[in-house]
Amino acid sequence: MKKVSLVLRHYNKLKPINCTVISGDTNKMFTVEFSDNECKSLEMVKGDPVLIGKLNDDDSLQVTGGSVVGITRQMDKYIICSDEIAVMSKEMEKRQYERHPTSLLGEIKLVNSNKRASVCLKDFSYSGIGVYSTGDFEVDDSVEIQIYLSNSVAVYDGTIMRKTVSFGRNEYGISIVHRDKNSMYSTQAMLNNLIQSEKDLMYKHLLSSNFKI
Repeated sequence: MKKVSLVLRHYNKLKPINCTVISGDTNKMFTVEFSDNECKSLEMVKGDPVLIGKLNDDDSLQVTGGSVVGITRQMDKYIICSDEIAVMSKEMEKRQYERHPTSLLGEIKLVNSNKRASVCLKDFSYSGIGVYSTGDFEVDDSVEIQIYLSNSVAVYDGTIMRKTVSFGRNEYGISIVHRDKNSMYSTQAMLNNLIQSEKDLMYKHLLSSNFKI
């Protein structure tokens, strides 16, 4: 199989990670090896959400949400499972999707309590958030979610609607509680800006590195 160069976005790294696909199908499941020595020691564990970016033949950016589903014995190769694909044109036009993959850090706090835990976000929409956490919360809990962005912190009220277990961590589906229309519009604006900045960063990194499929 022809090797493919791409980038990953992981919540423990500020910049995109240069990778080479060494086996598999990037639209399903595949194995990558880090190209940068500085990323060899990056801590990634099973279940971690990632963003996958690569250039199409027409120089459009293909962004896929995915998860780390395996780690080799050498601890420098990772098996990635790809999820839904969102295509970004080379002009980087804004496109709206119901749910957007991401890989961000945050915190969940039970309302009217000191109980809190770290979370990593796997997806985000205008109405809800999908997160992983070692914290133990229950369905119907009212919670506050803090999302750590590059230069700010976004805070949302929510209700836990779903709880499952994945790779030893709890996976929560959280419905965002919008108090009024201004809150909803603010969430929409934040999400649009987040999506655009993530895609811009990955697109520029791919172009500057002259990665080709």
